[in-house]
Amino acid sequence: MSNRIFIVIALVLCYIPTLWGQNDPENNEFAEILIDGKYTNGNIYVKNPSQNGIFCVKNVMVNGTDYPFTAQSNAFEISLREFQPNDFVFIQIYHTKESKPLIINSEILVKESEFSFPSFIYSKKKKLLEWKIDELENTCHYDLEQLLYGKWIAIKDLGKPSEMIANTYLPTLLSGMNFFRIKQTDLDNNALTSPLVKVKSPNLKVMLLSDKVKDFIEFTAVTHYELFDENGFFLKRGTAQKVNVSDLKKGTYWINFDGKETMVNKK
Repeated sequence: MSNRIFIVIALVLCYIPTLWGQNDPENNEFAEILIDGKYTNGNIYVKNPSQNGIFCVKNVMVNGTDYPFTAQSNAFEISLREFQPNDFVFIQIYHTKESKPLIINSEILVKESEFSFPSFIYSKKKKLLEWKIDELENTCHYDLEQLLYGKWIAIKDLGKPSEMIANTYLPTLLSGMNFFRIKQTDLDNNALTSPLVKVKSPNLKVMLLSDKVKDFIEFTAVTHYELFDENGFFLKRGTAQKVNVSDLKKGTYWINFDGKETMVNKK
């Protein structure tokens, strides 16, 4: 009897990864459409063709988060009402390779001008962002940016190519999908951006240790954060596992971290 149980368990364990692979929108069975840019106004409308009752769109993600859409329909809407004008929006639509959805009004996301930067990648083996310095313009200034809280935030001032002492960077990742780019600014203050590099983090979600604090707000791991007062006025941002709030008055505050927002009470 024990041998039979062992065989059944082994078969189940072998089958589980197969199920996960079928539900993963990034596996090789699906193609991907990427739409990104600064939000202007309105929602995105998508035509979703079908064949023999099977619809082509399988998954939609907005800024790295699964978006609930009407899958069994030949048309659906991606609501962007939560965004403000000039917020960056990144939409991923995964579909079957046999057919392709049609994006009706992608122009509501204004594409920023890009410069070619083929060496800018994320090395999964090294867990580093990498690039080649000799591909950069000597007279331009560069900043490494990460998409945080719906905005592009400069996480590293790279300077000019002659000032760069390294061509790698160890990023702090949020749970789920992360987006990075390098911003190029010339002598006339004209800016271009590199193509996006996306990194999916398998890490467990970062949690807040307590919503009642005295001197420090503490997380379970190092994370990006933004802190606001009770009325929504910005106070500080950074990357840490412990945030010193000893200089703040007693009261209620809002903190964004790891893609979520919560309230904390300072004693």
